[in-house]
Amino acid sequence: MSSHRLLRLLPAFLLAAFTTVAPSASAQQDSSRNELLMPRFGLGAGMLAFYGDIGNQHKEYSPLVTRLGYELRFSSQVTPWLEAGLVATHGRVGVNERSTTRNLNFESRITTGGFQFAYNFDHFLRPDRTVEPFVSVGFEGIEFLSKTDLYDSQGRAYHYWSDGTIRDIEETAPNAGDAVVMQRDYTYESDIRELNLDGFGKYTERTWGIPVGVGARMRIGGGFDFRVSSTMHFAMSDLVDGVTAESVEGRSGDSRNDRMLFTAVSVSYTIDTERKARKQLEEPQLTPEQMDMLVLKDDADGDGVTDFNDLCPGTPSGAKVDANGCPQDSDGDGVPDVLDDEPATAPGAPVDARGVTITDEQFLADYLNYKDSGNVHIVTSRVESMGQARNTAATKAKRVYTVQVGSNVEGISEAQIQALLSIPDVRTIERGDTTIFVVGSYDALPEALRRQLSLKGDGVEGRVVAEEGGRIIEVDGEVAAAQGAIQGQPAGAEAKGNTVVRVQLGAFREKLSRNIFEGVPDLVVLKGDDGLTRYYTGSFTDVNAAAGHKVNMLMKGFDGAFLVAFKDGKRVSLKQAGARLTGPENLKSMPEGGISKDAIRYRVQVGTFAGNVPSDVMGKYIELGNVTPVTSADAVRYYYGTFTTRAEAENARKMLVEKGLADAFVVGDMLGRIIPAEDADRVLQGK
Repeated sequence: MSSHRLLRLLPAFLLAAFTTVAPSASAQQDSSRNELLMPRFGLGAGMLAFYGDIGNQHKEYSPLVTRLGYELRFSSQVTPWLEAGLVATHGRVGVNERSTTRNLNFESRITTGGFQFAYNFDHFLRPDRTVEPFVSVGFEGIEFLSKTDLYDSQGRAYHYWSDGTIRDIEETAPNAGDAVVMQRDYTYESDIRELNLDGFGKYTERTWGIPVGVGARMRIGGGFDFRVSSTMHFAMSDLVDGVTAESVEGRSGDSRNDRMLFTAVSVSYTIDTERKARKQLEEPQLTPEQMDMLVLKDDADGDGVTDFNDLCPGTPSGAKVDANGCPQDSDGDGVPDVLDDEPATAPGAPVDARGVTITDEQFLADYLNYKDSGNVHIVTSRVESMGQARNTAATKAKRVYTVQVGSNVEGISEAQIQALLSIPDVRTIERGDTTIFVVGSYDALPEALRRQLSLKGDGVEGRVVAEEGGRIIEVDGEVAAAQGAIQGQPAGAEAKGNTVVRVQLGAFREKLSRNIFEGVPDLVVLKGDDGLTRYYTGSFTDVNAAAGHKVNMLMKGFDGAFLVAFKDGKRVSLKQAGARLTGPENLKSMPEGGISKDAIRYRVQVGTFAGNVPSDVMGKYIELGNVTPVTSADAVRYYYGTFTTRAEAENARKMLVEKGLADAFVVGDMLGRIIPAEDADRVLQGK
């Protein structure tokens, strides 16, 4: 019988195999033999790798350079140590061989079907095992349809040049100077058999095969099991890739037949044909009258009162009960005397499970624990760094009210900068080239209006606006309607008289990307009229807390981070803020700070994928080596190499483009944070 006919008759074989089996009585004698002669259906998926003449028997190729395949299995345990079944596999194999002397490629659709026998080492393993290894061997038919990629989408033939490029004209052609560089489209459009490059004629694209495999099976309960296996399919033909030892013009291979390695995971379900019989055996063999007598006389809690008359089932052991089976409770607190640690509880007092009165302090502690268990933050002390809880997802998702105290497109004066930085909870919102300065974040409009009056009392003019989803919204109508609600109410004084200590990260001629400041809390960005853009983080009343924040910023690569203090709209000395200094402090000088150049590196981004990476692209990454994936919320990005200079990274990018990664581009890296390459240039150039 041909392999093609075997594949066509496979469903009929499966039906015949599992409609003629009968349950075995021995299956009830040993738990390890419960699956004897019970049909098992399995589905799996895995990777097909090809070993043949193209690719030199997969030499120097990673096992991951494969194609996807699927497996369908019908089997049964015929003895405790032998499983027999029918297995069908379908998938694709392919190899791309690229060198200076030979450039061949192919892809083939593979379908196999046949018998397999698996030995599970039952003679050597424990009967109650959960995981069992196995080895398998079988006989199968293999059908293949092989194609190669010789032309691009425009019908132009590929010509491989000695410099490693692909062009539309042969390198030795008289008009080779007009050749255009091409890229393979990896569309396998040419049937290898129809091309007849080696004179093999219309050979049969079917053959027999011997599958030999190893694996392990794990029972996961409910009739299901999980398998991991690796099977080598030894084909009895050398024509799967269309190349043999008799091929001509540099296409010659070796005399070995082709092989396919299928590594897969699968889930199987065993149909228990004896479950109904076992269930009948397990059912109680008592008459209804006998069952009624058992129920009437049963006493599950052992308190001397039958369950039929017991109004309080589940009485604690040793408790005295009344005629209804309920335990005695002398103080009426709902806890039986046998479990009551406080026998004389006051009437109506709340008690715990041991009958002890619950105090008001315990109620409060339990309430706070309950709130904290729901991830609700209970504030028990003043947070020194203003605005730390401000940037939560919940705040961003709803409308809040804030006080806008200014905006600018150009720079602002040093006096204006100092006045703004004296306000503890000032924030900056960037909208294109415009920077908006806002103070506070309030759920209710009257709170924002009171803060506006407080700022006005300190000499800071502002207007109330709403912030929603990162947008500034005018609320003049709401403000007018709410003015009366705050008449006569005192305004707060959040900023007046407080010393605010901040950490200045740096001052730069060019504005930097927000990526550089990823993970930096309470970031305030101010551009002065001197042309410098300064970056501040944190807002502290305690200089020691500010110093600790500075250390954290130094570890993030901000090598020039330093402390500055402000009070009542002016910069003040750190000594006035409570710091102990070893020498005098010059308030007229403002160090610019900066970013450590040692923290800056360059990398080359080679791809971004929201789903699975195509196998041919992953093959390129594996061949390159030194490709690192970085996972974000929306995609996985792949980066090549790490370089100290932009020139080194650009040379690497050109090399990657020549290898077919045309979209590669250079990015910066600051201690693992990806930033634009231009920002990395500015940091290294001191701009």
